Amino acid sequence: MNTADAAQAWAVHQVTTLADGARDWNVPPYGSLAWSQLPPNDPRRFAAVVEAAERWRRQEAEEERLERLADEDPAAWYAEVTAGANEEARRLAGRLARMRTQAERDAAHARRPPHRLRATPGWPPVAIPGQPGRYLRPAMHLAAA
Repeated sequence: MNTADAAQAWAVHQVTTLADGARDWNVPPYGSLAWSQLPPNDPRRFAAVVEAAERWRRQEAEEERLERLADEDPAAWYAEVTAGANEEARRLAGRLARMRTQAERDAAHARRPPHRLRATPGWPPVAIPGQPGRYLRPAMHLAAA
């Protein structure tokens, strides 16, 4: 068992021992308002301190590991620290590929010439928008064709 494992085992043992026989074992985060409102002799106060110390030890150990990795193998360090960003980029790539470009959006909103209404022979007259009672009828020479 190495030092880190021993420290973790001790922390788990301390918190487990403190929680033994407790009905409600909800440990608030160390330094929080809920933690400061606990009575001074409440075992959850000490448990919160132990948990905070263990989290700090793990964070420090991870930072040291990454620093060693950066010194020993910069490419592996870079791959590890950018893995999350790479995964997020892969997740977004499909969505971004389906999105229209700004040029495509501008083209879709560009003004087009107004549609020219035409009456089709054999169909009823077409009402002219904005001009009640006026209709387009097929030209007589088209109707004869």
